[in-house]
Amino acid sequence: MSHVVIVGGPEPEDELLAIVLDDGEAIPVFSSEEEAREFLESTGDLGREWRPLEVSSAALAALLEHQGEEVRYVVLSPPPENWEGGMEVRVVEREMLVNLLHQQAETTSRRSTGEHRGGLLRRVLRRIFGERS
Repeated sequence: MSHVVIVGGPEPEDELLAIVLDDGEAIPVFSSEEEAREFLESTGDLGREWRPLEVSSAALAALLEHQGEEVRYVVLSPPPENWEGGMEVRVVEREMLVNLLHQQAETTSRRSTGEHRGGLLRRVLRRIFGERS
């Protein structure tokens, strides 16, 4: 499974885009490059310095771990900034998502070796987001 983050910025070395929420910063993570581009286009001039980057689950976990305590949250597929009104976003604690990504990698590894352990990640995500697969 792949994910899309936004990288770039005004510095010579790329960094992950973090957005400000009411109680801290969050890394936006999208399910497609199209969603990420739409988000960037809605930010006006800011979007010129940033670009979508597709990453694997393992790479996403590593990028999020690298943030340390600086960024506490991840926001999943935030809508474009030009939407008006009180929109809701799906926010997950960064550490929790990193743990889930590691569990997913472990489960995938077990499956490839023939060991099966149900859909723990799927059940946990359903509980968090109330979605049914």
